[in-house]
Amino acid sequence: MGGGLDEEQHAPRVGRDSRTRRKLVFGLALAEDILYAAVALVLVGIAVALLYQTLHDLFTDEHITFARRVGDAINGVLFVVIILEIFRTVLAHLEGGGFQLVPFLVIGVISAVRHILLVGTQSLERQTDRVFTHTQIELGVNALVALALVIALVLIRRSPSGPDDGDMLD
Repeated sequence: MGGGLDEEQHAPRVGRDSRTRRKLVFGLALAEDILYAAVALVLVGIAVALLYQTLHDLFTDEHITFARRVGDAINGVLFVVIILEIFRTVLAHLEGGGFQLVPFLVIGVISAVRHILLVGTQSLERQTDRVFTHTQIELGVNALVALALVIALVLIRRSPSGPDDGDMLD
């Protein structure tokens, strides 16, 4: 008889614990969504500010060569694209998407290309043998990274077990 009393005492508690747990999970999920929305807004703000600064520097900074200004502008625009890819990933999370692999591979490719362009532009200014060798190694490594990431993208898109739209892996 004592065992039955114990079970009766626990039955209402389980129901309350379950509701409390659901409320807690809902509250935490809402907090996560609010933080993701704030991150998305910050990313848009950063992208707009960076694009403005890039265009401003391209057309007003006359203390550096035209080639360097164009290289810096391309670098800035590619950085904006990277930020927008991260924004898109955050937005997809808010829409209920799972882990997204493809955008991170795209970001990696863009970052490698961006670095190649940046190193190439900077190498125009320095011409010592040691710097030239170091620059060539850096360019080669970045080219291999970009190639490996592109191969990974192609393999993911062609994979029969890959995601339907090529963007999400759950």
